[in-house]
Amino acid sequence: MAQPGLIRNFSSEDVIPANRLVVVSAAADFHVALAVDASAVYAGVTEQGTDEHLRVDVVMTQSAPIEFGEALIAGTPIVADSEGKAVEFDPANFVGETQVYVAGWVMEDGEAGVIGDVFLNPHVVATIPSA
Repeated sequence: MAQPGLIRNFSSEDVIPANRLVVVSAAADFHVALAVDASAVYAGVTEQGTDEHLRVDVVMTQSAPIEFGEALIAGTPIVADSEGKAVEFDPANFVGETQVYVAGWVMEDGEAGVIGDVFLNPHVVATIPSA
């Protein structure tokens, strides 16, 4: 069971579903956008998705429920797929990258489409060497 810490309300330019990773938006202060990869700083995970005014509550610390984009095992570090769902951070997919943003790690096993808990621990992995 997720135990969210800091929850903050943000503006968004577009509709964002519930239980998705979001990133800090360059559009304006206190704006978020749907995370579509591992190239930007994660703000957290949406709770209910955007409302009719494009406002969204984002869990920024501790743990949050998130939709899995693939089968995941507890302890797996995650990044966002193209829909903001949690997928495994596999360094082999980022060879040669100089900055990869990781959102945290999953706290339970689950298949794609499951809403599972993630421990939010946003950090950057710098310079992934070639094999």
